[in-house]
Amino acid sequence: MCPTFAGPVYGKIGITQLQFRKGGRRMETNAVQANLLLRVPEVTAALRFYEQALGWERLELCAAAGYALLRQPGGAAALLAAHGTAAEALRPLQAPACRELSPGGRFYVTAPPDEALERLQQRAEEAGGRWLDETEPGWRTVTITTPEGYRAAYWQELFPSDEETLALFAAGPDRLEAALEGLGEAGLDLARTPGTWSIREQVLHVVDLELAALHKLKFALAGPERGRAYNGNGFSQDAWAAGMRYASRPVRAEVALFRLVREHVLSVCKHTPGALTRSVIASGREETAGRLMKMMAGHANVHIRRIGEIRKQHAID
Repeated sequence: MCPTFAGPVYGKIGITQLQFRKGGRRMETNAVQANLLLRVPEVTAALRFYEQALGWERLELCAAAGYALLRQPGGAAALLAAHGTAAEALRPLQAPACRELSPGGRFYVTAPPDEALERLQQRAEEAGGRWLDETEPGWRTVTITTPEGYRAAYWQELFPSDEETLALFAAGPDRLEAALEGLGEAGLDLARTPGTWSIREQVLHVVDLELAALHKLKFALAGPERGRAYNGNGFSQDAWAAGMRYASRPVRAEVALFRLVREHVLSVCKHTPGALTRSVIASGREETAGRLMKMMAGHANVHIRRIGEIRKQHAID
């Protein structure tokens, strides 16, 4: 049976009320809403890969309406929908911040333990997917490309030494500048696929995220006591990209700023005893300065790799 939808989201975010008809009676239940929407040619056929190869759990299938709701490892929900399914029909199944990806787009999934991740790679390859190991200090990442071209990045946190974290953080500016070497304005506008971010947009996003994370990092570095409360504001990266015109802005100042920010943080760490162990409490969880720096470095390196992929795709040496 397929649900009809009764009204808006209620209660906590991610829960909606669904109404089912069975034997002439109306039944009500609660269902998780999806944070991710993936369009596929045909839902039932696509399910085989996501269930059998990726190990996602089916929560709801309505082939007649052209959608399936699944739970990923780690608990997040995703929605598969046939290309012809109207957006209005899917809206009640989507959380307010749900992202619809284009083929080539990337999303992150909490990875299973090492042995299970190896089996996941094998199952994905046997089912027609491709995988790429993108592990670096701080994060183990295996990216699986689905038959539709979406890229599921299964990640696990690793725990490098303080020296390794500082080296990873320090290497970022050289890596970014090398990735951009020789690109003119036209080259900065190249993208992996239509509808995905260009090299220009990747760069501006990296620097904005660096600046957003810097406030929390400085708050941690400034106090010798562990676990001071920190309250930050969330934001939509797509709203920032549109609102601050990522698609048309130059990047020269931002590339220079990226280097200066990294050098500034490293200088603070050099002159602050026990810098990487200082911490804040954010969203109920303690985060050390070292972990924040590892996350900043890892985030930037993901986008630097994307720039390299775009250059390779367009045969730019």
